[in-house]
Amino acid sequence: MLEYKPVLFKLGNETYGVDIAKVQGIENEQDVIRIPNTASYIKGIMNLRGKIIPVYNLRNKFGMPDEEGEKQYIIVDTGGVTIALEVDKVDEIFNATDIHDAPVIVKGGTTAYIDKVVNLGDRIVVTIDVYNLLSTDEKDSIENMVNSMYE
Repeated sequence: MLEYKPVLFKLGNETYGVDIAKVQGIENEQDVIRIPNTASYIKGIMNLRGKIIPVYNLRNKFGMPDEEGEKQYIIVDTGGVTIALEVDKVDEIFNATDIHDAPVIVKGGTTAYIDKVVNLGDRIVVTIDVYNLLSTDEKDSIENMVNSMYE
């Protein structure tokens, strides 16, 4: 069976994953500079080794309330736009073999980012397809924001 390695992370009490093949890095607490008048899902920006990276608020995307505390960041390329996914905690990288495509009924217009369901024995984890995480409008908005910072 196909080997799949999701990077597991926590948002509150929930565990999610993202394919390690799409992860560029994992960063601990960073200074995030809030940008006024940006979309609610943009937490702000960070300077990561000289590169400006937008910070994407997954809690907002998933309809969860914000919580204070230290955060970690999973750096991903969403198909031309590099973003930092803000998560409560990166848990582990798991070698998964019991992998299923997400049921069609849960993949819709607003949940097109749901990728796979991974059975980890004692729990089931939903993984995110970062290429479908951002809508076209969100990608355009983020690209415009980043490009304006370099002008």
